[in-house]
Amino acid sequence: MKQICIVLTFILITISSNMMAKEVQQINSTETLTEESDLKINYNLTFPAPHTHYVEVEMTIDNIDQDVLDLKMAVWTPGSYLIREFPKNIDSFEAASSGKDVAHKKISKNTWQINTKGINSLTVNYNVYCFELSVRTSFIDDDKAYMNGTSIFMFPDKGLALPSTVTIEPKPEWKQISTSLKTDGNKWTRTAPNYDILFDSPILIGNQQIFEFTAQGIPHYLAIDGIGNYDAEQMQKDFVKIIDIETELFGDNPCDDYTFIVLSTEKSYGGLEHLNSSSMIYPRWNFQPYSNYVRFLSLIAHEYFHLWNVKRIRPAALGPFDYESENYTNLLWVAEGFTSYYDEYLLQRAGFIDSKEYFKMIESVFNYCENTPGRKVQSLADASFDAWIKYYRKNENSDNCCVSYYQKGAGVAVLLDLAIRNETNGEKSLDDVMRYMYEKFYKQEGRGFTDEEMQETILEVVGTPCTEFFTNYIHGTDDLDYNKYLGYAGLKLEDKNLDNKNTYLGVNTKANDDGQLIITSVDSEGAAYEAGLNVDDEIIAVNGFRINSGNFGKFIKMNKPGDEVEFMVSRAGLVRKFTAKLISNPKSNFQIVKNDKATKKQKDIYKDWLNEDF
Repeated sequence: MKQICIVLTFILITISSNMMAKEVQQINSTETLTEESDLKINYNLTFPAPHTHYVEVEMTIDNIDQDVLDLKMAVWTPGSYLIREFPKNIDSFEAASSGKDVAHKKISKNTWQINTKGINSLTVNYNVYCFELSVRTSFIDDDKAYMNGTSIFMFPDKGLALPSTVTIEPKPEWKQISTSLKTDGNKWTRTAPNYDILFDSPILIGNQQIFEFTAQGIPHYLAIDGIGNYDAEQMQKDFVKIIDIETELFGDNPCDDYTFIVLSTEKSYGGLEHLNSSSMIYPRWNFQPYSNYVRFLSLIAHEYFHLWNVKRIRPAALGPFDYESENYTNLLWVAEGFTSYYDEYLLQRAGFIDSKEYFKMIESVFNYCENTPGRKVQSLADASFDAWIKYYRKNENSDNCCVSYYQKGAGVAVLLDLAIRNETNGEKSLDDVMRYMYEKFYKQEGRGFTDEEMQETILEVVGTPCTEFFTNYIHGTDDLDYNKYLGYAGLKLEDKNLDNKNTYLGVNTKANDDGQLIITSVDSEGAAYEAGLNVDDEIIAVNGFRINSGNFGKFIKMNKPGDEVEFMVSRAGLVRKFTAKLISNPKSNFQIVKNDKATKKQKDIYKDWLNEDF
């Protein structure tokens, strides 16, 4: 199978551009065990005691022709940019051949080295503890087994292009399986042409409801685990609308089939994209009322949009993957930010929400961009690069030093879309940029794009590279000029807090189990930060009056901007006093309004953008 890496060049030259793109995406690995490797790999998964949260993995490796074999395990999963150290959940590693133990040792946190001299076939057994229910990890209990491949399957060193077979022996009560892995005819046996596909195909086993529907002529499967107040029939109809409008945007749908996995839980929320599937986790009672259901549809639209943006249109650093360390890119603001723009914008285009509701969503994004102190510290490019150490590891100071490439990326996408429409007199939009990237980098060239090529794409599509835009808003920390770009569509922002004379201290607090009022975060743009109040301080009194969680806010509001307020706090058991000079509330509360003097061009851009008259 390692010969694939040799013949790939020939394939890229000879097959059609569409088929070529699919092959390139599926054969991500450039590492090879040997050019002539005939290793045959099979996995057998059993769940003898699922209430203990373990899956027992038997890995059979045949046709071994080397003295030493290193087995490795991924430490992160694509789409979730954090080293999660999956090997920490591995127990009871054993290796045997012909019934006899084979010498082995662990040589790194994720590598098991086996002495295979004179051995043709090997059986490796290990257990994986799975008790983290999220879209990027694995979870097993009496009710189900939900597994992401990076946290389950070991792989031969430099053998990511090898095919494998997975056979599942489910708990007798489990009747259903949902995954995008192909079957060989046996429901419980699945195959993967390489490890990129195996790792990119989550598996749900249990008694989930499974619905099949067709969209764009492609079979889609909806697997829902857990009870909830959802309407599965309505969901399928609405999914078709989302699929239709996203496929229309890109011009074609690259799938032969697609699987939605929905895990209904008490509180959790999130999603993760895959090549031909996606996993969502959503609160079971939040499918109603409609305002909550729209949030769910936005999540579906987001993960399905990744079918193109990220899984096919991808930053060059995101494939082929290094599963053992960070894969750095400055472009998550495109991968996730643009997707976060479209997941709500396309709901408006598809008729799920009207323009007023959509404006509220944009206002929320702009309020985040304007009110997060980290906007002055971290650029979007840096936020993307540092996702591995900052975005998924937020602390009490994160808002003071960081921005979200999801939210600010979405805000930048709104402005960029309007800039393109204005620059081209309504002839082009961000849609054209996405289509161009899909055609050029995925379908024609079968590769990822670089930072420079992102800007070059804008030049090719629009006729200008938007250099100032990239310098100020992508690589710089300038405040976004909302009114300049909204003005292209005859809109403007009004700040409802502009005349707000309320005092602002700039802390968040919570009452602990003992009833003590504890500071949990301090805004670097607030009075408390300047005064020296710290996270974990217990607030005892304000201006000599004993306070609690119920009256603290009232004591602050009794004062006016400019007043000096004395705080008595307990810090690490020592009582201290601080004086804070209160300020006016610096936070914006934006509302989008129409300009009653909008020009014809502005009105035309508005109509083209939102498909309604100004």
